[in-house]
Amino acid sequence: MLRSMTGFGRGEAAGEGWLVKVEMKSVNHRYLDLAPRMSRDYGRLEETVRRVVQNRLSRGRVDVSIVVEEFEPQERTVKVNMPLLRGYLAALEQIQSELPKQQDITLDQILDLPGVLEPEDPEIDWEQLTALTEAALDQALDELETMRAQEGAVLQKDILGKLAQIQEIIVLIEKKAPEVVEAYRLRLRERLRELLDGTSLTEERFLGEVAMFAERSAIDEEIVRLKSHIKQFEKTLESDEPVGRKLDFLLQEMNREVNTIGSKSSSIDIAGAVVEIKSVLEKIREQIQNIE
Repeated sequence: MLRSMTGFGRGEAAGEGWLVKVEMKSVNHRYLDLAPRMSRDYGRLEETVRRVVQNRLSRGRVDVSIVVEEFEPQERTVKVNMPLLRGYLAALEQIQSELPKQQDITLDQILDLPGVLEPEDPEIDWEQLTALTEAALDQALDELETMRAQEGAVLQKDILGKLAQIQEIIVLIEKKAPEVVEAYRLRLRERLRELLDGTSLTEERFLGEVAMFAERSAIDEEIVRLKSHIKQFEKTLESDEPVGRKLDFLLQEMNREVNTIGSKSSSIDIAGAVVEIKSVLEKIREQIQNIE
């Protein structure tokens, strides 16, 4: 079943005083382009985010937002930076010695000096926080993949409809192809009659010329390959694996065969059919740009 590269998902997990919230959105991209965002305090979780997402997704630009909250705040401790404090006091004494009138320095003023008091964060249980992050990520990915699968089903139905249009046009081309050679034979005979009136032209030579034209303008092989590509395309649409790149390749091959048919045929009807097929293929190409 096809999966789109567009989706959105949320997830959260709580435990041991922590709450982890995840929001994830993805859009089409040639490769998997993962962009996690979180507070610098929890930067160690980025590796977990990449591992979990890469195990589930293969293509798309994926933005992942991670928010970690403490709903049971732990007690913080505060440390005095003694080397820095001594440096401040030495500097203050020097300043006082230069002032005409000595001024008292209060404790409040000392504590307001930047860096004197350093709050220490409590030890984080990274194993527990990683497990919660994985659980929240899995929940968000489940929701995101459900949305991608739903949109993929819509794309698949639309693409199958367009392939059916192409197959109908191919039937018309197959009917017209023999008429091209016959029309050429009649035109050639009439032209030669005008040019060679009164001269001799063997039937063998005439038939040889017609046969050469028929060989040059034959499109049977291209039609067979085009039909084969369509069957492969339809079969690939049913795969559970990521198929976007394979579909893109098959579409290029289909375009190649259609272009060859157009270049070989001198029929206005077939030329019009080729233009119509290329128009449908372009619409399919636009659709598969968003397939994983």
